[in-house]
Amino acid sequence: MKTSTLERTAAVDLTDSELLAALEDRFAERRVVDAEITRLAAQVGDRSCVTLGREGLATRLGENSPAAVLVAVGLIALSEARLFCRVGDATSASRSLTGEAVSPRHPLVAEAFCAGSIALDSANWIVSNLDQASPRADFEQARTAERLLCAFATENPADSVRRMALAWRDALDVDGIEPRDEWLTRTRSLRRRVLPNGMKLFSLTLAPVGAAYLDAYLDGYVGNVLRAPRFESGVSPGSDDAEPQDPRTLTQISADALVELAQHGISCRSTAAPMPSTTIVVRMSLDSLLTGLGAAHIDGGDQPISAGAARRMAADAHIIPAVLGGPSEVLDLGRSNRLFSRAQRLALAERDNGCAVANCHKPPSFAEAHHIRWWTDDTGPTDLENGILLCSKHHHAIHQGGWEVVIRDGVPWFIPPSSVDVYRRPRRGGRAPVPELVAM
Repeated sequence: MKTSTLERTAAVDLTDSELLAALEDRFAERRVVDAEITRLAAQVGDRSCVTLGREGLATRLGENSPAAVLVAVGLIALSEARLFCRVGDATSASRSLTGEAVSPRHPLVAEAFCAGSIALDSANWIVSNLDQASPRADFEQARTAERLLCAFATENPADSVRRMALAWRDALDVDGIEPRDEWLTRTRSLRRRVLPNGMKLFSLTLAPVGAAYLDAYLDGYVGNVLRAPRFESGVSPGSDDAEPQDPRTLTQISADALVELAQHGISCRSTAAPMPSTTIVVRMSLDSLLTGLGAAHIDGGDQPISAGAARRMAADAHIIPAVLGGPSEVLDLGRSNRLFSRAQRLALAERDNGCAVANCHKPPSFAEAHHIRWWTDDTGPTDLENGILLCSKHHHAIHQGGWEVVIRDGVPWFIPPSSVDVYRRPRRGGRAPVPELVAM
């Protein structure tokens, strides 16, 4: 086996580039090992089949499932063991009752996973979502989705793969969206229990529609706090020493927002709640809006909702469609305006899905519209091709760290400085690509 950089040199003595290279090597090795464990886990599953009765491997070892065997042997968590078994079942060849070889259920995932090209978590999200869609999905379209998801997983982290796999599941099985939506709504719950230290834990589970309203309120409230100028006592806001100050964390601000809403509901006789200025954006096709069939997506959520649910939400004045830039509104303002308009911000939120940096997940209300080419320069117009949504952290990191940002076909790409990546390979940002099915 090749001796890695980390084995040759103590970690503390590595340069930044050597450290990142060593991590990359180790993760590559881990993917190969995970694939080997998964193949072995599939064999444990085959030898523990219920049809074998008492002769099954798990039964003979005194365990109640193949996953339990992995727990006992590997001393791992049951959730991780189930992950190995689930991916192993979907990506390993098996034999029929007559002894004939049976190809893996997801051969393209099996090929990429066994080659160490995709991570275990990514493989799990792909197979689990394709399995949900498979009963009603066209076979060729499902195979296309599997191929594109595998290609996506080789260059993107598992969380992004999860969102893409969900999108493909719903594109392949549009008829399954409404039943899933109804099931999620039925499983909503709120549980409360007192912790040993006297604090109370609220565990709230909401379906996408209910979560959208609560997210909109919390994001708007927190966003207003982040943008509000708060200065240390005794310091003039106009002085050089003035710095916005709020000692609360984001989670504390969110908690205070809910308490304030409850206080208002208990004490105020008015029906109007103290809502921040915020908007819920629902994306759906015109055909789905008119017919009530198909899917719709709420910004900030991974799970789609049915078009019927979106039409019911449309009665709320705080909900707008994501179709922007009609004849009545000009989205490209050139250099006549310094700040981006509300319509432009909504268009940027639709394109970037919040902070445009991949895997940031800050919602649009936490981000600000920034000029890629600064407005103070002669080349920085206030239009969509020169605009991007960035949270405060990434705004400073990009401008101060030597990153370049370009917009290609409506997609933001971030080009790192050579100190981060010597090859300066562009990194895709913004919203994940939308699945496109080819008519069969």
